[in-house]
Amino acid sequence: MPLEFSEVENNIVFVKASGTLVDEDYQQFVPRMEKLMQQFGKLRMVFTMEDFHGWDLHSAWDELKFELKHTKDLKRVAVVGDRKWEKWASRLSGIFTDAGVRFSTTIKRTN
Repeated sequence: MPLEFSEVENNIVFVKASGTLVDEDYQQFVPRMEKLMQQFGKLRMVFTMEDFHGWDLHSAWDELKFELKHTKDLKRVAVVGDRKWEKWASRLSGIFTDAGVRFSTTIKRTN
């Protein structure tokens, strides 16, 4: 599956994207995220792109709708990738949310 969820720890949800995202991916992603938002409140997200090829047109629209609807439901978003276009996409995404969005090529964990 192109979108994989890991456990939620300390209001942090870990999502890994791979391949090309399509509408069906968002039909599963959005309800799951909304359930987590109801359960935990404002979430922080680590969004890792691994062998990620982007979005088709419909899923790009789904992503924009999600971001606009939940602009205040995410506290912070860490985007992890290794391509310049992924960094650009994360900056563009930051325009549509109140969450602080940062891009990195590595994950730095603190205890």
